[in-house]
Amino acid sequence: MSMALTHFAVGATLTTVLVTFVFSLIPYPRTVVLIGGGWAMIPDVYRLSPIAQNRLEEFHDSPWADLFWFHHTLDRLDATDSELIAAVSVVILIGVTALSEWYVYRQKVKGDGDEL
Repeated sequence: MSMALTHFAVGATLTTVLVTFVFSLIPYPRTVVLIGGGWAMIPDVYRLSPIAQNRLEEFHDSPWADLFWFHHTLDRLDATDSELIAAVSVVILIGVTALSEWYVYRQKVKGDGDEL
C-alpha cells in the first residue's frame, strides 16, 4: 500500500498536467491542483472514518478506487509503503509544477506580443 504522500503527489501531478494543457483557462489552477491531490487520497478515508469502516475498506481494495487517480493500482505497485517512491513522487510533482509554471508564463508572454 502506498503512502498517503505518494497518492497526494501523484494526484497533484496528474491534475497539474490536466490544468496546464487541457483546462488551461480554469480559474484558481493551484487550488484545483491541491484538490486533485486530495481527490487521490479519498479511498484512504476508511482509516479515519468512525462509521462503515469495513465497507469503506472494501471500496479501497476494489478496482473502483482507481477513479481516484489510480489509487488501487498505485497501492498494488507500491505494496511496501516505500519512502523512496514517495520521495520520487514529490520530486516529480515539483518538477512538473516548475515546468507548468514556465509553460504558462511563456504562453502569457507570447500572447502579449512581446518577443522572447
